[in-house]
Amino acid sequence: MTRTIASIAPVRRRHSALVALVAVAGLAVAACGDDTAEPGPGTLPPGSDGPTTDVPTTDAPGSYDHPVGADDVVFEYSEVGGFTTREFAFQRIPAILVSGDGRVFTPGAQIAIYPGPMLPAIQVQSITPAGIQRLLDAAHDAGLFAEIDYSAETNVADATTAQVVINADGSRWVHAAYALGFAPLGADEPTPERQALADFLALLGDLPALVGAAELGEQEIHQPERFVVEALVADDLSAYSADVEPNVVEWPTDASVRLADLATTAGSGECTIVSADEFGDLFSSANQLTFFAEGDRTYQVLVRPALPGDECLGPSS
Repeated sequence: MTRTIASIAPVRRRHSALVALVAVAGLAVAACGDDTAEPGPGTLPPGSDGPTTDVPTTDAPGSYDHPVGADDVVFEYSEVGGFTTREFAFQRIPAILVSGDGRVFTPGAQIAIYPGPMLPAIQVQSITPAGIQRLLDAAHDAGLFAEIDYSAETNVADATTAQVVINADGSRWVHAAYALGFAPLGADEPTPERQALADFLALLGDLPALVGAAELGEQEIHQPERFVVEALVADDLSAYSADVEPNVVEWPTDASVRLADLATTAGSGECTIVSADEFGDLFSSANQLTFFAEGDRTYQVLVRPALPGDECLGPSS
């Protein structure tokens, strides 16, 4: 099953509301046992409405220099912050990430059951050098190769921040607009700069139209080689679920990392990478209510596939 990122809506009111409500309603909705596919972290609901925006055609892509490594990020759009759970924030996947070696990562479909899989689903497809150039062309035409102030009076609390990162021509541009898409229905963003960013994200919502369908490969389920992990002490499991009994599994005694060490650095900003060869089967067989025992303590393990740009992978991101 494949999904496109056409659900990245141009005006993201419904997405922003979704992110803000995840911590309150996410578990209750999932607990119903419905097995339909739901958007994963970082996506927008299918069918989100927004202003129509003409997609410019670029017959001759530009010639922007950009990093070309597999762990380098050329372009990334993500939603960060907002009112949500620590677990959701840790596992949140960028809405779109383009790596230097020509791959596009997007969130995959999530099964709406509770407890769901421990690992978030991610899709990947190839993008040609010409496709990357057309994407950078569109960002350049939107005025995003510059430092821009997106501050504005929004009167919105606990919303996410739309963040776009561009690495090109020897510069790194970071655009962060809090509560983008929360303007009243039918109204423009409060500043021209915010509106320009919202218009660009509208174009990004149909990547095949923006860069050319021929520049993109087929979407596949991403099979990660590494995971980013964190552990939290969780001795009182009753705090995690009132309806479903948590499952406690012994942490492998020969594991290359100890949960006690991971818990010591949790929340410090440090990042721990482990290999899928060692832990892939363990994490794939676990769900959101799987906990791990080590010694006389019980831990909640937070894990996500390592993507280009994860800080453990080096400074080039």
